[in-house]
Amino acid sequence: MSRQRIIHAFDAGPPQALAVAGLAARFHAWRGISGRRYLATVYPASDPPAYEGAVMVLARRETDGTRLAVWAGRAPCSARALARLAQMKRADEVHVHLIAENEQERATVAADLATPVQAFATAA
Repeated sequence: MSRQRIIHAFDAGPPQALAVAGLAARFHAWRGISGRRYLATVYPASDPPAYEGAVMVLARRETDGTRLAVWAGRAPCSARALARLAQMKRADEVHVHLIAENEQERATVAADLATPVQAFATAA
């Protein structure tokens, strides 16, 4: 089974409403293939949190300040596994979306941000 993914997460920038409170650097927004916007908390890739099963985007900061999603999906079972994945993908940051309240919502958000390559192969 392939672990490759088609990443749909598009950099929607920091939330402007939080800039006034000085919190814009701590949060970031992503848009999925549906156009929906998802707010995430930003952590350094070297010290990611352990939120097993949470929806995450691994991001690389570009020289112009934008972020490029290099992986998106459900968090691995440990912070150590997540740090290793971030290192393999050369990510600078781990973005954690914690607003999805239940398993179904998390699955929907994860599918909106990335699709396993196998899903495209079986559809063709």
